[in-house]
Amino acid sequence: MLLLVLAVFWGLLYAYRAHRRRKGPASFLPAPSSSLTSASPLLFASRSTRITLHNLHLSAQLSSFNDIHISASARLRRSRWKALVTLAYDAGSIVGALGMVGSLVLLVWASIQLAMSLYDKSYAIPPPHTPALHKRDALPEVALPSSSHQAPLTLIIPGVTTPLSDLPVLLVSLLTTQIIHELGHAVAAALESVSLSSVGLGLTVLLPSAFVAFPSGEVDSLPPRPRLRIISAGAFHNLLFWLALVIFSWARLSSALWPVLGYSDVSLYGRVVVSVDESSPLYGHLPRGAVIYKVGDDTLDTGRRAAERWEALLTHRPSPAEHDPPLGWCAEEAWFAAHNASCCTPSHPPIPTQACFAPTSDPAFERCVDPLLFLHSASDAAAPRHRCMTAVDCGHAQLCVRPRSDQELLALTLHIPPWLRGDVDRTGEGDAERTLVWQGDSIEILREVSVGDWLPRSHMLPIGLPLLFSQFFTYLQTLTLSLYFFNLLPLPFLDGGQLLDALHSWWSAPSPSRTLTAESVPLSDLEGADGDGDEFRIGQRPQVDAHAHGKTDLRGAVHVCAGVLLGICVVLGLANAYLDR
Repeated sequence: MLLLVLAVFWGLLYAYRAHRRRKGPASFLPAPSSSLTSASPLLFASRSTRITLHNLHLSAQLSSFNDIHISASARLRRSRWKALVTLAYDAGSIVGALGMVGSLVLLVWASIQLAMSLYDKSYAIPPPHTPALHKRDALPEVALPSSSHQAPLTLIIPGVTTPLSDLPVLLVSLLTTQIIHELGHAVAAALESVSLSSVGLGLTVLLPSAFVAFPSGEVDSLPPRPRLRIISAGAFHNLLFWLALVIFSWARLSSALWPVLGYSDVSLYGRVVVSVDESSPLYGHLPRGAVIYKVGDDTLDTGRRAAERWEALLTHRPSPAEHDPPLGWCAEEAWFAAHNASCCTPSHPPIPTQACFAPTSDPAFERCVDPLLFLHSASDAAAPRHRCMTAVDCGHAQLCVRPRSDQELLALTLHIPPWLRGDVDRTGEGDAERTLVWQGDSIEILREVSVGDWLPRSHMLPIGLPLLFSQFFTYLQTLTLSLYFFNLLPLPFLDGGQLLDALHSWWSAPSPSRTLTAESVPLSDLEGADGDGDEFRIGQRPQVDAHAHGKTDLRGAVHVCAGVLLGICVVLGLANAYLDR
């Protein structure tokens, strides 16, 4: 579906561009052959806006913010805080240089760890299983054995490493972090009285982007320190924004925000149902807004966050070594024997409303019983009522029955909030408490049901708003720190490449007035703007000393090494993600 939407979107854009070219002013002179074969990328142009389309890249450049930038630059020049702000961006230059080195170290370390993780998953022999006893109370601590080399980097691939439903939130988070990044370049440029050519947004296939463009001559002609401030300001803003998010999370400000907005925190005892996948068997039976507070025989109020308990219970796999078997139900022997055993035979197709049960004293005595009868016994006087471990816990002529060991049954006990009971009443199930029985792999519940911590006090409040904010906040934290390190990689098309070139030029130049070499890419090109005219002039080649060639070779070697390491990390990350599916 997503591919179809993208194909239609880009098809309409290219159709409009072709229509616009045909409707253009006619020319009676012979047109050059090159103009007949090359399509103009322009989609729309006005005094302050220019929209272009080229190679599945849609770009919108705006010059309407130039006056605001000029005004801000004038205020900064007159401000008494200018010296302090300049010092802060000088610190940002140092942080940027350290971040560039750190990004290379991170790439090397990540490549090694990803390679070891891939080896463990592909060739390593799993360790033999050692039987162990686990008490029911210790269930959250039970975990599957993990690889000795955990991958330090996980590629964010919607539908593979992250849910496809998170794609809109992911794209908005990515665009937000880029806008903050470009704002840093714009503020630092205003501090140095560098005029702004344009700001803009871009879209490449599906990925959004943001950019600011400066006249290349103005940026390249600056002394080294101001140039370093402008180049490193974007990553510096990303780092400051990440620190602000960390402080916000550490201070738990959201815990004070949501109660004011009308939400109650249930994170200590339950999970709020936010959404259910439409393809899930639970869809239509598990109401949005219900609070799940019990999974099977285990409650979620264990003194720690219910989210951890919820995930542990659904991912736990009981082993034969566990000495504490699940509880059964006391059932009248005659009532149990009256049921048939058709669903217990391997050749019989599964029956959704029945499961195979057997007494603890005679496992071969199997019968098919509706699991709901064990949980809603009021409708049948002979139905099981009491829980038991063995027949000793039951009365005369009763059996202690439990699901057969291969039957995957899980009961979910829900609390229905008062504002939701009116809607549930229409289905005839308007009680404050409900119990659902899930037949199948419990991990599917984690995949098909989205749950949260905050319960709205009224039906007027959106149930999914706190979870949406939490997802957005989490992606912001991840992407803004990732963008900080990624942009500081010493590659020619990133800030790190420009930072390395500026440091190299400062180091190799005999005087502060020396400019970048012709091999340098203007910052406006770096930010991805579509340029024409003299906005993208490449500086004149300066005279270099006898050691310049060696230093240039070193700079080129760093570029190549960074590119190779990045490619290795991407390939290894994709391989690990494929094996983790």
